[in-house]
Amino acid sequence: MTDKGKILAFPDTAAIEAEAASWVARFDAGDVSAKDQAAFQEWLNRSALHREAIAIYGNLWSEFDALRLLTASDEAGRETSARDNHPAALERARPWLAACAAAVIAVAGGMAFFHPEPQGRARAQNPVKLFYETAVGGQRRITLADGSTVILNTNSRLDVDFSGNRRDVQLMRGEAYFEVVHDKARPFTVNANNYVVRDIGTAFDVHLSKTGVVEVGVTKGSVEVTTAAGGQVSGAAKSLGVIVAGHDIVLGQHDIAPGQKAERPEVVSNADLGRKLAWRQGQLIYTGQPLGEVLADVSRYSDIKIELADPALENLPVGGAFRTDQIEAIFAALENNFGVHAEWIDPQHVRFTSGREKSPSRD
Repeated sequence: MTDKGKILAFPDTAAIEAEAASWVARFDAGDVSAKDQAAFQEWLNRSALHREAIAIYGNLWSEFDALRLLTASDEAGRETSARDNHPAALERARPWLAACAAAVIAVAGGMAFFHPEPQGRARAQNPVKLFYETAVGGQRRITLADGSTVILNTNSRLDVDFSGNRRDVQLMRGEAYFEVVHDKARPFTVNANNYVVRDIGTAFDVHLSKTGVVEVGVTKGSVEVTTAAGGQVSGAAKSLGVIVAGHDIVLGQHDIAPGQKAERPEVVSNADLGRKLAWRQGQLIYTGQPLGEVLADVSRYSDIKIELADPALENLPVGGAFRTDQIEAIFAALENNFGVHAEWIDPQHVRFTSGREKSPSRD
């Protein structure tokens, strides 16, 4: 007679594979909630077989997306690289890439990733690092592995490092709007130039300009802003205070006095904060901003060189709502409504001067 007490129950690998495929498909569809993220993490933690299955299916799905990407790129005849275009196939794949990367790391590193008692060693050997970027004029929405969402503006790059008990991201260039799933045990920090923005349960925008100036605007909750330890700003981290919703702070911008920097939070009206963040809806809105500032802002969304040749126009107030994907229409509106002349030097260079003379053809 068989001793049933000694019979081992083998795992149902077919069922595990079906579940893995289902999870990959769900993440690929996008808009995964924080509850879904938690359920997925619990499923991953059940066994190494689960993590191995998700790694295999995630990799397979990624290859299928790559094939669709190549087909779409070939049919469209795009001149720019596929990586810069970020077609819909790869766009949808991004939310679950972090989860699949975590699964791959878990398979390679064993249980240390999910039970990191030797925390220092686990963080050193099993980092979860990804990066996301947009081309000039592009924009993309990302769901991170913890359920937080990010909207990247034009010509931006974000490096993500979810290692150990921290969630660190580095804004390498451009602008990003964050809606963070708060987790007191795992702080969420955004590094930009030599400044650090730490989430305290919030939604906020960080813009890193080409000159190194960092602007932080908070729409919900609050953030703490500090200098980076060991950075050029200071040899040790220094708190610049907590910035609450409805406030904006500019970091690293030199004030009137030489050597001084403007690092004071300012109250921003809901209307003005909404204007600054209208890029999330593909719009640029101005309510009397000087032409020099407007053209500098518009230049972020196009490779066209924009030259303001007449210094007298620098402070000309400009108002209106424009689309970020219709740069030439913006130039035409400025010429038709604000008494400036847009002279096309060549197809990639426009110069603004005074007067209403008819612009020469780009051809």
